[in-house]
Amino acid sequence: MKRIEINFILMFLALIFLEIPISEAQEITQDSSIVNKNITVKKIEKKPVIIKSPTGAMVRSLIIPGWGQWYNQKKFKAILIFGTETGILINSIYLNQLTQKSTTDWEREYYLNNRNLSNWYLVGVILFSLADAFVDAHLSDFDESPDLSFMSIQPVFFAGEPGVRVSVNFAF
Repeated sequence: MKRIEINFILMFLALIFLEIPISEAQEITQDSSIVNKNITVKKIEKKPVIIKSPTGAMVRSLIIPGWGQWYNQKKFKAILIFGTETGILINSIYLNQLTQKSTTDWEREYYLNNRNLSNWYLVGVILFSLADAFVDAHLSDFDESPDLSFMSIQPVFFAGEPGVRVSVNFAF
């Protein structure tokens, strides 16, 4: 058992410090010689990216609640922001009407404070939607595909023992 552990550790250290090119598939055979094999790489076709205007998305979101998110093709987020801003605005108008109809000073102060708090929430949601629309538009051309070409994991046989070679390539 100790021999297998030592061989695995030595193989792991050798794989870390050896410079083995990743561009071609390689296999270490029983006699420790390296044999190159051809690899067919399947290219992933990317859909065309439409670059959005961050300022345009932000202005749209300022004019109509959720329009900037709709412009960025984030439909669910647009509906959510539209509903939130509309609900807070309706609540603020309702509390303002209750403030005007109140008969006692305590009621008037209560509705006035809640109306002001509602207005601050509305300002916060508007600022959030502006920032969200701007950032979404700015990152519209960001490539989200998982590019794992820097890493290679291959089965190997080293001195008669099976193993795994993990190669990582960083470009600076």
